[in-house]
Amino acid sequence: MLKFIKDMARYLLAQLLPALTAFITTPILTRLFPPADYGNWALALSISSFLVALAASGFGSAVVRFYPAYKANSSLNIFYTTIAISAGVITFFLAGVGFLVLFFFKAFLPSVLIEFLPLIIFIFVAQSVFTIYMAMIRAQERSGVFTSFQLLLNYGGLGMGLLFVIGFGFRIEGLLLGTLLTLVLIIPGLVFFATKGAGIQPRYFKLPDALQMMEYAWPLTLGSVAMWGLRLSDLFIISYFSSERDVGLYTVSYNISAKSIELLVTLFLLSVSPLLMNTWEHKGQFATEENLAMVTRVYLVVCLPATVGLSVLAFPFVALLTSPEYYEGYKIFGLVALSSFVWGLANIAHMGMAIKKQTRRLGLNQVLAASVHIGLAILLVPYFGYTAAAVTTLIGYTTLLVLHTLASRPHLTWRFPFSTLRNVLVSSFVMGLVAYWVYGLSGNRSTGAPAYLLLGVLAAVCAYFIMLWILGEIKEKEMNYILQMWHKAPAKKA
Repeated sequence: MLKFIKDMARYLLAQLLPALTAFITTPILTRLFPPADYGNWALALSISSFLVALAASGFGSAVVRFYPAYKANSSLNIFYTTIAISAGVITFFLAGVGFLVLFFFKAFLPSVLIEFLPLIIFIFVAQSVFTIYMAMIRAQERSGVFTSFQLLLNYGGLGMGLLFVIGFGFRIEGLLLGTLLTLVLIIPGLVFFATKGAGIQPRYFKLPDALQMMEYAWPLTLGSVAMWGLRLSDLFIISYFSSERDVGLYTVSYNISAKSIELLVTLFLLSVSPLLMNTWEHKGQFATEENLAMVTRVYLVVCLPATVGLSVLAFPFVALLTSPEYYEGYKIFGLVALSSFVWGLANIAHMGMAIKKQTRRLGLNQVLAASVHIGLAILLVPYFGYTAAAVTTLIGYTTLLVLHTLASRPHLTWRFPFSTLRNVLVSSFVMGLVAYWVYGLSGNRSTGAPAYLLLGVLAAVCAYFIMLWILGEIKEKEMNYILQMWHKAPAKKA
């Protein structure tokens, strides 16, 4: 377990800095734009994300899967050319379809979509190229280069967009232009680093290799599109039945909540797959199942209280990071945090399918879960507003968790630590009461109180770990390790 925790710590910086982008952009953008404009921006980015999922997500996974074999055979020139041409053909085909839709169906499209669609398509093309070559960097295990380019895109796009908005008077189109220009500027360097200067030459293209990659990629593409449906289809459903203002309120609170909990969740997921795959190859099934149970236990101990804390302190978090006209969106905060927590559990549950390379079943599960979510959202959002979209998102992820658990069971036994779940639930309940009580001392429930928010978080964390210790969840070996790290910290500073 200690090795697993150390692996998570190594990934922390690579995930923390990009994740902070949302917490930097939200206070700025919510003060520059009203909810309706923010909603239009979110819709534009969602369309681009959908197209990227359709064109590049499966190929990105194929890059990670096939790169080691081509490297071992000293045939990377074939790999680079084949993946670039295959993904490029699909990307430009979809871009062409997008422009044709804009030309022939202009009279049927919303005015906002007509205005932004050319920019959206160009961003989609650039983002697809970025996705493919970032996958190559991942396959090469060059985390430093990966993080550098991710930061360049996140912070460069923000800076360039704000320059257009504040310096030149643009509105939402300025943010989109900033993203596009940043992508165009950094892609040449990314391609050079990813291919290590090797050229993409058509004579190296191999059709059988391309077909093999496509066969691997298409179920994962289907799954990625389904996950887009789980995460972002809400915006279009809310926009259709309600207004862009509600889209903006929903998006802001969704992003703050999801980014907060998913920082922890993603750290687990980055460490889980390599750990379990290596254990399976070298130690067999029983050891893999033991590690799966261990990972689940640590996940519950760390991520469930974070979910409860975000739910209890939803309003002060939203008030801290947004302007007053966005405050009412806090009511979906806890639902979104819980959805992200369940999404993490679903990714742990699907490891049996991943080990046995059951990509088609995995993709089918994602499609079914997304269908449940979208169907319920279409039925409920017209009557209950955007809050219903958050509820149906949770139902969709819960469906995904159940389907993944059932599909993985024949391949790998998941010994779920129910005693840990009980102890964590009790401790989290006490923690939530402490957080609510401490923040309540501020007497400020209309605009937020940052000092009491921080004090409430610190008091809640202490209460949580004290309760875990009382309930016997923290083992003596683990406590000794924590104390060793605590005593080493001052020594290192000295």
